[in-house]
Amino acid sequence: DTSFKICIDCSFESEMQRKEIGSLAQQIRYCYSANKRSKNPVYFSVSSLSGETHKQLSNVAGFPDQWVGRAFDCSEKSLLEMHTDKSKLVYLTADSENILDHLDDSKTYIIGGIVDRNRLKGITIAKAKELGLETAKLPIGSYLEMFSTKVLTCNHMFEILLKYRENDNDWKKAMLDVLPSRKDIKEKDSDVKTTGSTEVIPTKVES
Repeated sequence: DTSFKICIDCSFESEMQRKEIGSLAQQIRYCYSANKRSKNPVYFSVSSLSGETHKQLSNVAGFPDQWVGRAFDCSEKSLLEMHTDKSKLVYLTADSENILDHLDDSKTYIIGGIVDRNRLKGITIAKAKELGLETAKLPIGSYLEMFSTKVLTCNHMFEILLKYRENDNDWKKAMLDVLPSRKDIKEKDSDVKTTGSTEVIPTKVES
């Protein structure tokens, strides 16, 4: 219980199309697998898990019974019913004005369980404000130049957080380890320290 925690908030299902829900269920599976493989696994929870998302995950062998014994929990309860201390929650959203410089081991980092972040732009920060939660965005633009509007999936965000800790708090290495090798990604030529930055550099990437 000495590491930060990660929760995926699945309260957006009513806004999503069936195909998107299927993709989200798959991404949750990828997150669980990545955490199981990690040298530094974290406590992983999924809130507001019900409806079609839960139905699709229930088709996975061993879900949820075998998952629960491996630092995992899920519930149809809302985010604040599962994690009642607001002061320890940070909602990750690309629309935040706050750059996530480092990961605090006392915090739970929330990833909005949506797939098409362009179509549903602004929905996660609206939810965070409604709940009165602190927000932050990954420091992607401080280390990488992205030349397209492609977005990060839930599992990419999850794995970057895991790799940050595995790579001794090195954001740049974490991102390069996780993001697929693409022509639209380029390392920024700068001497920004890889342990964090307060420099805000515009980026089109959604997180």
